Amino acid sequence: MQFDFTIDTYLKLLAKFEEKGYQFQSFSDYLKSPQQKVVILRNDVDKLPENSLRFARIQSNLGIKGSYYFRSVRESWDEGIIKEISNLGHEIGYHYENLAIAAKLALSHNHKNNSSDILDLALLDFKNQLNRLRGIVPVETICMHGSPTSIYDSKDLWKKFNYSAFGIIGEPYFDIDFSRVFYLTDTGRCWNGFNVSVRDKIKKYQKIWNANGMVYKSSFSIIKALDNNELPNQIMMTFHPQRWNDLNYAWCKELIFQTLKNPLKKGLLRFRKI
Repeated sequence: MQFDFTIDTYLKLLAKFEEKGYQFQSFSDYLKSPQQKVVILRNDVDKLPENSLRFARIQSNLGIKGSYYFRSVRESWDEGIIKEISNLGHEIGYHYENLAIAAKLALSHNHKNNSSDILDLALLDFKNQLNRLRGIVPVETICMHGSPTSIYDSKDLWKKFNYSAFGIIGEPYFDIDFSRVFYLTDTGRCWNGFNVSVRDKIKKYQKIWNANGMVYKSSFSIIKALDNNELPNQIMMTFHPQRWNDLNYAWCKELIFQTLKNPLKKGLLRFRKI
């Protein structure tokens, strides 16, 4: 019997991409010099940073480089791990959620801030947290954290401001041409979680991908698609390393947690009509 979201399955997935001639790039490397047949390897460190370190070591041993996006919260931020992943040759980026945090902070202090005030507060937090991360390692790119329980989408910060003003060269949701780059994410502990994802999805192109049958529930269905040469040459893959474990208690815990969480997120989507 095959089990998904195990380290063994992860290794098989990487090996199959390599077998089919794909190269792996960090997001910043892709922006500077995109390969023709490539997987942009994105790792969102939402929590359990030790899992991300394990991923980084696996990738390094295989000669693969990727991007690791750290949140500025306790469950993600670990300076020792951030340094070690960077020293392995991987890119470190900022997994920002400042608009959601600023709105929550304003609410907790009973501030009657208007939207502009919250945006200004969010930008200040963004600058401070970006500088804090840059005090540890170089940072060239950022990536939004979805913050599904918040009504605020932190990407909206860039409707008023410009991240390039802070020496940032890219944000995946803005700086990847998804008419050319196919997006796969393990959000919801599956590869077709766009139905339960609040923000980690590409709405415009997901409809096109669905119509073309480019929907893959499991890692094994992705491997099968690779064997059949069905995947496009340019792909961004987002992994949440906390979901990937050996077949043990942590694996079972994540399975149960996501099985319970996904229907709640789907209900939230219907309520907000996102």
